[in-house]
Amino acid sequence: MTYSPALLESAARQLQRVFESERQLPSQESDLTREVANMVLYLLRHNLNQLLNILYRIDVEERKLKQAMLAASEEEVAENIARLIVERELLKAQIRFRYSQN
Repeated sequence: MTYSPALLESAARQLQRVFESERQLPSQESDLTREVANMVLYLLRHNLNQLLNILYRIDVEERKLKQAMLAASEEEVAENIARLIVERELLKAQIRFRYSQN
């Protein structure tokens, strides 16, 4: 699915806040997913509790998360989780945009 630049920018800003990142996250979907995957990988290795808290706050589906964690390597797990995070934030951005129009 292709997303408008405004939705991608909104999701990137929200993820920057959620991950408490000082760097501005990219607003291209593939670049955003790659950056989030790097942050997830770091948290997987150094602060699993913080990652789980973020996943809870973002409201990633537990069933999808369990499936994502079945990957063979930490890097694949991080990529899978990042995809779920970005998809969820884009969905939330769409909902915010839709209801701000009414």
